Amino acid sequence: MSTLASCPSCGAALSFRPGTMVAVCSYCKALSARKDRDLEQIGKVADLVDTGSPLGLGSSGTYAGRSFSLAGRTQLKHPLGGVWDEWYIALDDGRWGWLAEAQGRFYLTFTQAPHGTLPAADSLQAGGLADLGPDGLWTVGEVSEATFHSAEGEIPWAVEPGATYRFADLSGKNGAFATLDYSEAPPLFFLGREIPLADLHIQGGVRKPAKVGTQGLNCPKCGGALALHAPDQSLRVGCPSCGSLLSAENGKLAFLKTLKQPHQEVVIALGAEGTLKGEKVTCIGQLRRTCTLEGIAYPWTEYLLLNGQHGFQWLVESEGHWSLATAVSPGEVPVASGSQKNLSALGHNWRRFQDVRATVEGVWGEFYWLVEQGEQVLVSEFVAPPRSLTLERQTHKGGGEEVNWSLSTYLEPGEVWTAFKLEGSPPPPRGIGSFQPNPHKTALAKSALWIVGALAALLLMVMFESTTHRNEELFRRRIDLFELTPGLREAAAEASLKQNPATRLAPRKPGAYTPPRPFPAPQSVDAPEAVFFSAPIVIRDGHKNLAVTLSAPVNNSWIELEGALVSETTGVAELFLLESSYYHGVDGGESWAEGGQTETVFLSAVPPGSYVLRLAPSWQGKFPPVAAIDVQLRQGVMRWLYPGLALLAILLVPLVMIFPMAAFEGRRWQESMYAPKSSSGGGD
Repeated sequence: MSTLASCPSCGAALSFRPGTMVAVCSYCKALSARKDRDLEQIGKVADLVDTGSPLGLGSSGTYAGRSFSLAGRTQLKHPLGGVWDEWYIALDDGRWGWLAEAQGRFYLTFTQAPHGTLPAADSLQAGGLADLGPDGLWTVGEVSEATFHSAEGEIPWAVEPGATYRFADLSGKNGAFATLDYSEAPPLFFLGREIPLADLHIQGGVRKPAKVGTQGLNCPKCGGALALHAPDQSLRVGCPSCGSLLSAENGKLAFLKTLKQPHQEVVIALGAEGTLKGEKVTCIGQLRRTCTLEGIAYPWTEYLLLNGQHGFQWLVESEGHWSLATAVSPGEVPVASGSQKNLSALGHNWRRFQDVRATVEGVWGEFYWLVEQGEQVLVSEFVAPPRSLTLERQTHKGGGEEVNWSLSTYLEPGEVWTAFKLEGSPPPPRGIGSFQPNPHKTALAKSALWIVGALAALLLMVMFESTTHRNEELFRRRIDLFELTPGLREAAAEASLKQNPATRLAPRKPGAYTPPRPFPAPQSVDAPEAVFFSAPIVIRDGHKNLAVTLSAPVNNSWIELEGALVSETTGVAELFLLESSYYHGVDGGESWAEGGQTETVFLSAVPPGSYVLRLAPSWQGKFPPVAAIDVQLRQGVMRWLYPGLALLAILLVPLVMIFPMAAFEGRRWQESMYAPKSSSGGGD
């Protein structure tokens, strides 16, 4: 329940809830502190800056099932200029919290008792880690000072007009957010998270709608017309007519200085509206930055876009390469040290590409911070094409520092031209962008579906063929070569006896006779003709292929088999030729071998019917190099050569694409200070 009191300055009614220490009179702006039974006026507050906040004093909402109301607001100045709002919310269970609002984002925090000793402000570094003991490790987003500017309603802490407060903003994963307030000793610990305003179900009260539309003003230096698209958030304006840098604080333009602006080839004009990634955006600012590497200046242009739903975005152009950048909470990215080459964040693996000092050279249009010509930030870029993760480190003039992460997505130039309905065609990009997608990798990815489909079709074909090809044996025979030619055995025995009288051919036992090795084979004597005819072979299926296999245990010799599968009905013959040839030896102390003792030939399917297999073996010399050969005829034999060739052809597609893809990556990383030293090639 609130306690009512009277303003010590004008007598107007003031309300003090449990926990409220200071109240601001809505009539005379007097700042009153509660002292036992009486109120003490401790000063007056300045007028509130119209930040275009959608919130208003007295608005109500719900959080975690509990109702609350907006009981007060303070406005704090940032060292880089501008103010942000801190709304004091009073819950119906007696607790209170803070709803911070900055650049369209909202952070809800509640005071917490730390479970350990909080680190000193001087021990924290922006971009580093803050170890809060049992409360975990946090990424330090900013260490700075805030200056009290104004307030309204009830405030739960003893504010002082013009006082400064040291603070550190901490960021964690999944939107976790915390603040260390060093205005007291020990410091105060506020814990919460970034929260969409819709989750708070704000309603009622006296809130004003955010400013919409354009505010027309004139440059105080040249009188030229200026159209401010974010008058409630713009702090600096660069006049495109005279090059003056203007202050836009408190909604008024004031001349600061004349800038020596570089020549700027504008692609997207100030005030140009477009639809990018399905969302309407307006170009409100143009920034020209540059960095110097090995004595060479590399400029690029950043277009500040105002997005009605997501606040500010950056459209960046560098040598014809375009990208769209959005802010990322520091807590979503692991701390990156100066020597760290790889980073794992946001579901991707990032590779360090460049570390540069970026300098602002040109300023046109309006900006939400106190931008200065010559302003510098340290930039570290990590790439995972087609994306880039960029870290910017900035030191405040008045003390303090902060880090900002941004996620950039590569855009094809045609997307930009279409989004803003630009005339003509975009100029082709020059060189290779640091996170430009590899077109060969893209082509490979696009062909992946075709490759998978081809492999699936090949697998189905192999499965079908292996099922239908039963590998049926139609004929098998061991052919005794000495029995094919009358008198050949006796001639071999006589020749052996003449060469070595002590050698006698033992009486032949069926199946046990093996001629001596080697046979004396006069080279001048031709081999006798020997022909074998099989018994009739019945072929019932006329859709399956045939395979004839010759096996002969030749040793440093060869034997050839001329064959024909002759139809007994039509006399048509299917001719084939087989050879068993195997040689081996030792040459220069090294063993060698060539050829083989088995060979198979495949025949096309023949019509069903009765066939005779005609086989005519031949060899060098008068006598055969082996006593017998094995011949086999099969039907429906799976031939793996064709599926193997088909598989090779399918796999050849990605293999061929790898070489230009690797060459592209090599050219990309040649531009990086972290290019691989072992070779010119690179990868994502």
